[in-house]
Amino acid sequence: MVKIRLRRMGSKARPFYRVVVAPSLAGRNGRFVETIGTYNPNVAPKHVQIDADRALHWLMNGAQPSETVAYLLNKEGVLERFFAERPNAKKDYGFLDKRTAATSVSSALDVPAAAATEA
Repeated sequence: MVKIRLRRMGSKARPFYRVVVAPSLAGRNGRFVETIGTYNPNVAPKHVQIDADRALHWLMNGAQPSETVAYLLNKEGVLERFFAERPNAKKDYGFLDKRTAATSVSSALDVPAAAATEA
């Protein structure tokens, strides 16, 4: 299986990442097939540069993105194009939906102030 994931570069405490296509059994900074982009979280705003055509090519050929890379691909609009061509694949990317079980439950903080003072 082939994965699209981040490869860490840069010095200590100054990470810089390359978005690479790599065999799933290769190490984090090990063997890879192709570099398709870069990601720098240390600058404001965060720098994301991904070759959308190559990323879409690999997704169409069965590459699975890591969760972080899936967020980056979604931000760049690559996953939207992928879901347009393969609508059934959307079920595998449920983690992209920001709502979780913890945020969907109402809490005491959500109660209006008037209702809280009556009790």
